[in-house]
Amino acid sequence: ALTWTLVILFLMIYTLSLYLTQLVSDHLQKPNVGVYADELGNYYGSMGATMLYLFMAITGGVDWADLCTPLLYEFGSLMAFAFSLYIAFSLLAMLNVATGVFVDSVLKSQQADRDLFMVNNARELFQGLEGGINSSMSWEVFQSKLECPQMNEFFKAIDVDPSDAQSIFDLLDWDASGAVTAEEFLNAALRLRGNARSLDVALLMRELRRISREFHHRHAHDVSRKITARSHDVSRKI
Repeated sequence: ALTWTLVILFLMIYTLSLYLTQLVSDHLQKPNVGVYADELGNYYGSMGATMLYLFMAITGGVDWADLCTPLLYEFGSLMAFAFSLYIAFSLLAMLNVATGVFVDSVLKSQQADRDLFMVNNARELFQGLEGGINSSMSWEVFQSKLECPQMNEFFKAIDVDPSDAQSIFDLLDWDASGAVTAEEFLNAALRLRGNARSLDVALLMRELRRISREFHHRHAHDVSRKITARSHDVSRKI
């Protein structure tokens, strides 16, 4: 995004410079030139100078009023208005986009730091268990860890009150094994952090998995019962 912003800004400066340089060059060849002839020649006398001053006008290198005044008195208010539009568009649109790109880059860097913190937090939490990082955490162990700093950081990251620990444990227990591994814990921490909508979606997915398991269990039971009944019918006929 930053690259395209710079490309568009360059094309805008180049196009305006081309027009202004040609316009001023033709104007200075007239016999009766106004009192701002020297300023016009200085600011817009060549393509390179025009591009430089237009760039300086939006970056604080020169007061853009100094560049606009010769255009106003030599070419009229319409040209001054067009130059003002260039300044306004550059400052309010293009440079704001560039600022947004840099801010987004900083936010992504902060997010990476938070992710690394969550990884270390999960590692410290499970290293305190018997078996270390390869161990699993039952509901009883999970409940006993609610007051430890690592668990508090986990609940803070997903923006959930510790009183909902049972629901969160069920959500963490992705495979419904009754225990949470370090991988399940970390995946949930990174997936659910700071976004209530993500948590709602995860809870919905867990409920759908439960319904799916119940459906397949009942379906398999019905199929087994029908096969058994069919086998008995066949046996009686034989």
